[in-house]
Amino acid sequence: MSNQTKGLTRRQILTGAGAAVTSAGVISLTGCESVATYNWHHETDILVVGSGVGAASAALTAHGNGNAVMLIEKAGFFGGTSNKSAGVLWIPNNFTLKERGIEDRRDDCVRYQARFSYPERFNADDANLGITLHELSLLEAFYDNASDAVDSLRASNSLSVGEWRMFALDRPATDYLDHVPENKTPAGRALGPLREDGSMGGGGDLMAQLGAAIERQNIPALANHRAVKLIQDEDGQVIGVQADNNGETVNFKANKAVIFATGGYAHNREMTDKLQPMRLYGSCAMPAAEGDFINIATSAGAQLGNIGGAWRTQILLENALASPLLGQGVFFPPGDSALQVNKYGVRAVNENRNYNDRTEAHGLFDSSRAEYPNQLMFMIYDQRTAEAFAGAYPLPAEPDAAPYVLSGQTLEELAAAIRDRLGEISASTGGLELDASFADNLRKTIAKFNGFAVYGEDEDFQRGKNAYDSEWHQVFSPMAAGTDWPKNPYPSITMHPLQDEGPYYAIMLAAGALDTCGGPVIDAGARVLDGYGNPIPNLYGAGNCIASPSGDAYYGAGHTLGMSMTFGYIAANAASEDSAS
Repeated sequence: MSNQTKGLTRRQILTGAGAAVTSAGVISLTGCESVATYNWHHETDILVVGSGVGAASAALTAHGNGNAVMLIEKAGFFGGTSNKSAGVLWIPNNFTLKERGIEDRRDDCVRYQARFSYPERFNADDANLGITLHELSLLEAFYDNASDAVDSLRASNSLSVGEWRMFALDRPATDYLDHVPENKTPAGRALGPLREDGSMGGGGDLMAQLGAAIERQNIPALANHRAVKLIQDEDGQVIGVQADNNGETVNFKANKAVIFATGGYAHNREMTDKLQPMRLYGSCAMPAAEGDFINIATSAGAQLGNIGGAWRTQILLENALASPLLGQGVFFPPGDSALQVNKYGVRAVNENRNYNDRTEAHGLFDSSRAEYPNQLMFMIYDQRTAEAFAGAYPLPAEPDAAPYVLSGQTLEELAAAIRDRLGEISASTGGLELDASFADNLRKTIAKFNGFAVYGEDEDFQRGKNAYDSEWHQVFSPMAAGTDWPKNPYPSITMHPLQDEGPYYAIMLAAGALDTCGGPVIDAGARVLDGYGNPIPNLYGAGNCIASPSGDAYYGAGHTLGMSMTFGYIAANAASEDSAS
């Protein structure tokens, strides 16, 4: 499997998903069209749909349980969005924590998860923490199985996926909500794959390890097979999947279970326009993330949850307007004096917060004006930042070397450049314009921020106050090699005053996503539930195609892959147990 991802160009990745198939639903076998007489092209015990980390985990776990397994992938290559991710897995109570003697207790971790996922209902004194039993059971299932999933893949000689270690550069990775009292283990839960030379690898390395394990087990894996329909018997049990292979129908019989671990719907514009609470201008997900499982599962009676959810990130607006298929997002804005202001020239967010939570600021609705004032954010910075942090994405290697960078010798000139560009793209932004007060407010905003930088405390948004802000800043805001600019001498390494004179620069940012995270609801065994809360027999789900077990919360680096791997593992084990009962 891993060999088929080598040497892929960006063009091959973006076009490899194949032609769209619009039909989706259920085939029910009744009467003369029985299970025995149906035209099956392939037969297995457990069919896994998808090929990212959740699908690979499910396939390897099912095989380890003694089941015959097949895997089908919609795209023309394997690995899904996991392949282009950072390859990090957020795993509580993992083996590296245990090796260091750090206890990540169940009760503490589940409380942290509940606090982050459901802050509006969290109640530390309630037996169920203020959330529903179903919600709590999913959080507990994740904690109970996450480290076991990793240990299972590492421990077996036949399934070994390679070496992993605590994800760290100069220190263990800090969680994305490290400063709340419920988080008793605020660093060290993130794991990452190691390359043969001992360096930390990325998503391609992780999927190469998992792909090699699948190949060693001779698990059949078929690309260019897009699942379009579930096949159910007369009792409603899922017994297979109908897929499309370049226009040809292929029927897969699954004697025990079908596990979907596919992408969300980030690249289905009709769905994003209909279901997302804020506009998604683009996504880092692979093109195959078109929400197939939502249509397929709901046709079988599945209930939907968290349908407007997404793993969010800010993105470069102008890149997204050229193509919503993005290589990366603005995960960690670089520099210590870059501000983000809205159409009124005022800050609206802590620029150093994690990408998922920071992007939520774009969706703020002003009921008095009936508008989204933060629909676009403008990253403002000076010549020092442009040169001292040159090359740290999205800053170009030279200050004016990227077409998405706007500039002006004064703040008034910069505002005029932004106005002109907004006028050119007005058809794509709902006619958004800067307010007449933008330049004046921007001057006041900069003066206020400069005072915060000198004093060392951001009184408006607490930038740099907590460990996450400063520790991740050190990783993703390196000063350019050979720069003549001195290091930041001020109290907080996240804040430095902007210069009194230009030139000044701006980059327009919009709301995007890694992928969406809403879809069919599952139980603690990863069983897909119908509208009455009952499992649809033999149908399981994991990954971005289901309603996220954590809601919209992103616990720390590797959250999405950790969740996906764990619930793929849960699904495979539950499928084996359910079929034996």
